[in-house]
Amino acid sequence: MEERSPKEAALAALRTWRDFTNDRDPLVTAAARAGASQAEIIEASGLAKGTVRTILNSPPEDTNVTTTTTDPLAGLHHSHLVRVDREGSDRKLVFRPFTGEEPEPESGDNIYAAHRTTLGPELAQELTDEYREAHRKWQIARFKTALRPLAKEATPLWNAYVTAKAAMEETFAAFDTTPDNRWKSQTLKLSRAHDAAWEAAVNWDNHAERMAALADEHLAGVCVTSALIQEAAAEAGVDSTNWVIEYSAEVYRSSSMAGVHDGVRRLIDRHKKELKAGGMLRTD
Repeated sequence: MEERSPKEAALAALRTWRDFTNDRDPLVTAAARAGASQAEIIEASGLAKGTVRTILNSPPEDTNVTTTTTDPLAGLHHSHLVRVDREGSDRKLVFRPFTGEEPEPESGDNIYAAHRTTLGPELAQELTDEYREAHRKWQIARFKTALRPLAKEATPLWNAYVTAKAAMEETFAAFDTTPDNRWKSQTLKLSRAHDAAWEAAVNWDNHAERMAALADEHLAGVCVTSALIQEAAAEAGVDSTNWVIEYSAEVYRSSSMAGVHDGVRRLIDRHKKELKAGGMLRTD
């Protein structure tokens, strides 16, 4: 693999800064220190001449991050990698945002197998870690795109569940002030409220399971949490703050206690038990 000169490497890095304004100044400065002319920097960065001149005349920032203009992995990086920040033995990989519509990044295992001999184990592992992280970010972006329509459909279902459950609890609480001769009609009201709350809970859990199934489909190998699903919904412009949702469809399939419907069932059972006890003392 032909090694780039420091100037070529610096200019190549500068071409990646697009839309990442906070990363611009150190890349411009590094290119100048590597011997690039202002014309070359302007061509690589797309910046105006006055902007480049202002950056080069600014005092350097105090930073502990070690930067270098030579990159042994130049030409092998994933296309979305913006830069690698190194501080001591730590490496922070910074990528351009993924949409999920890009080609699937190469797997880390394939990258390591392809480059272990030419790069050596250490550099091959660095490149492997980079592609694994690129793949993870691509998966999450792909999942968020797929989730968006389901997240927008979820709001009325969640609101219907919350409203029906509250109405059921309110109807049950009304027995405390219901005259003896009105218990039968109040019991009928509660029965209807039970049915409505149960239906709304099941509808929500069915839809939540569909959203969790998308996580199963798109996020294999990624540490998935309910918070990640809610974050994806929030990015679609949906308020998912109070949603009850499991992180995997398998949870719904393997446990009758998953979701919200089991809580509603237990409330209904408690209502019926208390009404039965109360009915022994009161008559219509």
